[in-house]
Amino acid sequence: MSVAKKKDHSMKLVGESDSNNKRPSEVIGERRSKELVIAFAGPIGSGIRSVKEKFSELLSVSGYQVQHIKISEYLEKCLIKGLVNASIEINSDKADRYIRLQDAGNALREIQSDILAEYSIEQIAEIRTKEINSEIENITDYVPVRTAYLIDQLKHQDEVTLLRAVYGNLFYLFGVLSTSARRANRLKSDGIPRNRISELVERDRKQPEKNGQQLDKALQLADFFIRNDHANADALEYQIKRAIDLIHGYNGISPTKEEYGMYVAYASGLRSACLSRQVGASIMNSDGVVIATGRNDVPKAGGGLYGPEDGNSDARCVKLEDANCFNDLYKDQVVKDIRSLISNKLSQVVNDLNIDASDSQKDVLKKIKVKELSVDIAYAARDDTRLGGLIEFSRSIHAEMDAIVSLAFKGGGRTEGATLFTYTFPCHNCARHIVAAGIKRVYYLEPYEKSLAVELHGDAIDVDGQHGGLGDEIESRTRVEFLHFEGVAPRQYLNMFTSSDERKKNGKAVKINVREAEKKIPEYLDDYRQYELKVVEHLAKVIQDIEGKGLSPKT
Repeated sequence: MSVAKKKDHSMKLVGESDSNNKRPSEVIGERRSKELVIAFAGPIGSGIRSVKEKFSELLSVSGYQVQHIKISEYLEKCLIKGLVNASIEINSDKADRYIRLQDAGNALREIQSDILAEYSIEQIAEIRTKEINSEIENITDYVPVRTAYLIDQLKHQDEVTLLRAVYGNLFYLFGVLSTSARRANRLKSDGIPRNRISELVERDRKQPEKNGQQLDKALQLADFFIRNDHANADALEYQIKRAIDLIHGYNGISPTKEEYGMYVAYASGLRSACLSRQVGASIMNSDGVVIATGRNDVPKAGGGLYGPEDGNSDARCVKLEDANCFNDLYKDQVVKDIRSLISNKLSQVVNDLNIDASDSQKDVLKKIKVKELSVDIAYAARDDTRLGGLIEFSRSIHAEMDAIVSLAFKGGGRTEGATLFTYTFPCHNCARHIVAAGIKRVYYLEPYEKSLAVELHGDAIDVDGQHGGLGDEIESRTRVEFLHFEGVAPRQYLNMFTSSDERKKNGKAVKINVREAEKKIPEYLDDYRQYELKVVEHLAKVIQDIEGKGLSPKT
């Protein structure tokens, strides 16, 4: 029987029927949502389809009705209806089909950056509405059945933000990852010409338009990361089942060494007051012991970094009178210098040409706006070249270097053969120190486009199974592995690994049946103001009953 038909599950006002003897906490508990909204984000060729299929299978086993929301189908409809335009014809090769869908998504995001998330929400609402029958007088009385909505796939951070704002703790974003070689093989098997794979990969990753695909930024918001490139197919099922179990509070699942190391790195980064970004790092020895942590912040004389314990002596940028980011300050000065040089050179050229120019040519030369043109060129140099990504003028030491230096400063362990965890992919400066320190492996979470680590140190590092092309004659086993993190994201670490209150009963561990279990982190069907009103009404009734029985305190 559908839950929709069970009127007694709706929230009742205090004093009504079966709620007479229930405390507000009991009534609220009955209003826990049984729904689950899962979205996927990942680079093209990462195999999201197979991941989604495995999720569907395992969620069905866990007692969920599974509903699929396919954003690509909506984009196809928009193209067919002529709501958006694409530069590529529909009868071209398969690579062009992907480009058409990308163009359609970008065109819609140009109207509104989170419009595809709104479409997903509309689809979920429509599916739920079909469950409501005539016996339900008010939609707020309806308790949705145990349903999982799978959204395939998100490409922009604003889409994630809206879905999380609407669904709260019902929503989880899974980042799906795979090595570039594995992704290329999948695309080739899917009929994509080999010579177009690189084009698709780069186009999918990031686009210059603000409302274009911003996959890297969307991935940073993931709650779980799953690598879909394991040789053993069982490894994928294990990771997905583990995530589902954690969401439902299954007891006895502990963090992996990698999850712990990344969480420590993340927590260390929260101590940073750097104006550019908060980044943390940790170093773990082969026994799984964290022997050093680091953060990006300003170093101080005597060793270490400035922090709140330094009080009035704290000389971090944010604490200074002007609170300037020195990296931005000096880059702006470089831009001004470039602008001045261009202006002087252009003025000189125009003046030289003007000497021997005819009257008509002089009229043309007068139209050249030297100052405006100099400004345009200078700012284009900043925005369209690596000048804007310079990190050389920062006062902060980077988190990875802080962690390495702290071992030299305080001792406590060796870096040789250790594993380093960093929230952000290391810059080329940190990469060279990581290599020189003898660190064996690096796990990172978010990409860092300013880094030239691969280009400059491809002889010494492999990134997700691929090296940068330098030093091809060097055996790969001698390189430092840079791997994207897999597992529970630090943002969900405490939620997923904090044990439930009822860990044992009668001396035995309590076994959670995921098929019947509520989600560990609840989301309720009603507004907190409604619950507030129920509590106030209930308290008033309790006080009334006490006074009616003559039990009120005597004055």
